[in-house]
Amino acid sequence: AQVEAAKLILSAVGIRHFGPRIVACPTCGRCQVDLVGIVSRLEEELKPITRHALPVTDRQLVIAIMGCEVNGPGEAKDADIGIAFGKGKGAIFRQGKIIKTVNVDDSVNELMKIIREEM
Repeated sequence: AQVEAAKLILSAVGIRHFGPRIVACPTCGRCQVDLVGIVSRLEEELKPITRHALPVTDRQLVIAIMGCEVNGPGEAKDADIGIAFGKGKGAIFRQGKIIKTVNVDDSVNELMKIIREEM
């Protein structure tokens, strides 16, 4: 627990980065997926990547997980990559531009394929 706390502190002050940073919306009535569950699955998939500290000079990959396709890509346009969900589908985007549409069940796997290419 102390090691994890130390990593969080070092990352928060910009001294060291420990893998990609995930940003997610707080959800609203438009969200039609289990966004918390999807973020949890993504965090699990990212664990092998986040075990190694990246030098602070390396740019940290920012991943956005957004609950709706209405505002998601626009609100997260500064993220390197992200996904915005609709009814049963997710739109994967880079810098706010949609590059691929996937089924919700495949979303984490598809996102991880792209993230691995980025790392």
